Amino acid sequence: MKAAFTLDDLPLWPHSANPDGYTADSITDALIEALDSNRIRGVYAFANSWALVKHPELSRVLDRWVAAGHHVANHTHSHPLLNDVEADRYIEEIDLAEEHLGPWMSKAPKRFFRYTLNLWGDTDEKRRRVKAHLDARDYAITEVTTWFYEWRWNTAFTNCLARDDQDGISFLKQSFSDFSIAQLRYDFDFAAKWFGGDIKGITLGHNVPFFADVADAFFAALRAAGLEFISLEEAAADPHYGEAASVVCRKFLNYQQKLAWVAGQPIPEIVPEYQATFDRVVEMSAGKRA
Repeated sequence: MKAAFTLDDLPLWPHSANPDGYTADSITDALIEALDSNRIRGVYAFANSWALVKHPELSRVLDRWVAAGHHVANHTHSHPLLNDVEADRYIEEIDLAEEHLGPWMSKAPKRFFRYTLNLWGDTDEKRRRVKAHLDARDYAITEVTTWFYEWRWNTAFTNCLARDDQDGISFLKQSFSDFSIAQLRYDFDFAAKWFGGDIKGITLGHNVPFFADVADAFFAALRAAGLEFISLEEAAADPHYGEAASVVCRKFLNYQQKLAWVAGQPIPEIVPEYQATFDRVVEMSAGKRA
């Protein structure tokens, strides 16, 4: 298995406040250290620029990320979903992010863009207009073949921290790597069947507190399970990504699952052997289970 690792939502996770003891700086620093100790270089962080407008001091987070040998890419200004807004609004968001992120994006070897929640649009008109704009602005679309749902673990983790539930925290940390390895293999296996051959994967994590805590052990576990980390430039050059933003899809799915769903051949999103584990984490993230 070969895959690039990418990060979303630098410098600040837009969906919830960090718990006590965690800041944008501390989370980013922990991720930089974990990547360095696991010899993972040149990682692209897909950034939202709203945080730089609201908190200009967070530019230091992007400075440190780039100084550590990593790169910044465009993930819109305020993280709207193309399925929920008009094409003109989404295009404005792309351009606004480029304006604010330009000093860091200009240092990257290539211009990459990732759709928010990987949604290509709920109408063909939206899909075509946004894709044409990205092409005109010389962006390469970055898809995802595996995400690890660490945002679900993070919400459960935050709930456990608030309750001082040490047993729950231990379960979350112990379960995450095993789940992630199984999910990775499941996604690779299906992608190989769907495309008729191995794909160079693109994986995704988010700069959230839980992931910062487990990242070092997580990357080591993936490598021990047989994953070879490659650059995003190498992964994105795989011709299997030629279908990115090629069809209308209303569902939040990874790349190969999205194509299968549109073709009328959907598969389970979660590796079946770990569905019960995932369901428990979902319950914990809703505060229903310790």
